[in-house]
Amino acid sequence: MISLKKLFLPKSVPRDGLTQGQREAIVDLLNYCSFIDREIVQSESELIDDLEHQFHWDANVDFDYYVNKSVGAVRKVLENEDSAGDFLEDIRARLSSKKSRTIALDLADKLVKSDGRVTAAESETYQAIRKALG
Repeated sequence: MISLKKLFLPKSVPRDGLTQGQREAIVDLLNYCSFIDREIVQSESELIDDLEHQFHWDANVDFDYYVNKSVGAVRKVLENEDSAGDFLEDIRARLSSKKSRTIALDLADKLVKSDGRVTAAESETYQAIRKALG
């Protein structure tokens, strides 16, 4: 099936106030949050997929391709727990404005709570994210 969704996205100047790099950092962070408990539920996937329509994703960067690339990167981080700190530092560097960090924290909180329960691992990870982005 051919995807026509990009035909209907606004062509005007982005109004979300974010750079494409900040949007990509948010996707990476949310993928990280969704994999922490080793169980991805539909509500988490939908929240990430909806980002393409919530934000003004650059039409030159295929959203689905980026999400898949992000998932691969997140899995590597989770395989080596020592790399989590570096991962969060990279996210912080890419979320260069207070506004982008606030949006990322709000979305991470929403994603962690989206399945109706918060595991100890999710809570610990969210606190590490708050510390890194704060």
